[in-house]
Amino acid sequence: MCSSEVIDFERQLAGSFVQQLNSVRQTQCWHIMPVGDASSLLRASEDGDGAAAESDQRHTNDAGTRDKMTAGTSNGTVGPPDVGATSTLTNGFSVAPLNGEAESAGPGAAGATAAGGLLDCSTPPMPWFGMDIGGTLTKLVYFEPTDGQSAAEADQEQETLTNIRKYLKSNCAYGDTGRRDEHLQMDNVRMGKRSGTLHFIRFPTSEMPAFLELAKSKGMATLASTICATGGGAYKFEQDFRRVVNLQLHKFDELDCMIHGIEHVEDQNPTECYYFANPGDQSDYTTCPYDFSDPYPFLVVNIGSGVSILAVEGPDNYRRVTGTSLGGGTFLGLCCLLTGCESFEEAIALAAHGNSHNVDKLVKDIYGGDYTRFGLSGDIVASSFGHMNVSEKRGKVSRSDLAHATLVTITNNIGSIAMMVANSHNIGKVLFVGNFLRVNQISMQLLAYAMNFWSDGKLKAIFLQHEGYFGAVGCLLELLRSGDGAEDKKSTESKKSSEEKTDAERCPPAPDAKSKPVIDRGSSASSECSSCGRSTER
Repeated sequence: MCSSEVIDFERQLAGSFVQQLNSVRQTQCWHIMPVGDASSLLRASEDGDGAAAESDQRHTNDAGTRDKMTAGTSNGTVGPPDVGATSTLTNGFSVAPLNGEAESAGPGAAGATAAGGLLDCSTPPMPWFGMDIGGTLTKLVYFEPTDGQSAAEADQEQETLTNIRKYLKSNCAYGDTGRRDEHLQMDNVRMGKRSGTLHFIRFPTSEMPAFLELAKSKGMATLASTICATGGGAYKFEQDFRRVVNLQLHKFDELDCMIHGIEHVEDQNPTECYYFANPGDQSDYTTCPYDFSDPYPFLVVNIGSGVSILAVEGPDNYRRVTGTSLGGGTFLGLCCLLTGCESFEEAIALAAHGNSHNVDKLVKDIYGGDYTRFGLSGDIVASSFGHMNVSEKRGKVSRSDLAHATLVTITNNIGSIAMMVANSHNIGKVLFVGNFLRVNQISMQLLAYAMNFWSDGKLKAIFLQHEGYFGAVGCLLELLRSGDGAEDKKSTESKKSSEEKTDAERCPPAPDAKSKPVIDRGSSASSECSSCGRSTER
């Protein structure tokens, strides 16, 4: 067999290999990447240059080589290899996790090997990102490993992680609108089998084109091939990520991500949950840590652009019970219309100096005082924006009054719905999360007061330090769910469920003897999967 015939045969094998690997890609999130151009090799061999000579030398025993490459197959095709590490074939293709680059692409392939020399077939390569692309705000979480790894792993990861760390830590602002919330940084966090630091970054979703251009200029595509994403924007911007940055978004359900993120962050941070010490005093913002060690059942009121309310009965056991379209996006949109403000921060700053009583009609404006029969204080809002139908009152209100009234209107509506759901489902813990609560002490205090007052002190409004980042954290956890996962102290039930899975469910399936290729690469290495102990070749 001449050189050109050998290379043509390799190309046929590659095509068959791609087809068979597609099924693995769908279930195990792996992909193949061209490392070289087989057609250029073919042209070179036809021209009789050095590449052809090299190919002849590599295939000295053509018949023997072909037998090796098709050994154990009934139809002469090449089946998918054992997954767990990047494999490079002689035909110029490589197999790599969908979350990372091929070995030949550099440090992006790091992380496939666990400490101690065991090949972990379920641990994705570094870097690890989680992104929650919401309707108003995009949240990005980056995990920076700080644990000591083997020398080989450290060398593999070093260049990639150093580049990210250098840019990340030298800035708290990225572009015009991106911000790193340095005060939320979490150190010594356990993520899967690794420990390290979580960094939290946000930017307006409307600035996604600018973010993509920034990511492109920083060479993001050279660091990773896939980013895990959740939220509606994971679908909306999927093509933009692929076109501009050459990145694929691996999408996860946003409510799953949020619940898992809440449970994981609270487990790693004992002071994550807190409540207001004096909810009846709307000028007192003193807070106290809340012990969330016995959480179930609880409600989650997620206030983003809109609002979703979920009843959580246990690990991986929740349902969405209701929601409302009147959320943070409504507040910001109305404030922009009514006051001319340009950002959420500006709207909140205006509201902090306003008085909604100049805009809303109160109980005392109707009854002349309290409505004692039903225990309604005269200062309770009877009609939001009720004074604005009078031209004289419209002329006296300020931009700050309008912003404050808008904030009170949206917050009261959310609190009322949350209270009704808690009562109807007999749930005594209500967690309020979402970026609507960021830098928004007014709404948190209003919610705390409402929960306490209308429940006669039986309900506490519980808030969390990381407010709107739980979806992004949960997205990162979804990336690791195929591995051993984090050892959360409250994940006993879900861990037990995971342990009941078979080896085949936990790890990528090993090819059977009829489809497993034998590839002569000069040397071979064998090790075990650290999850199930199954032998893998690399």
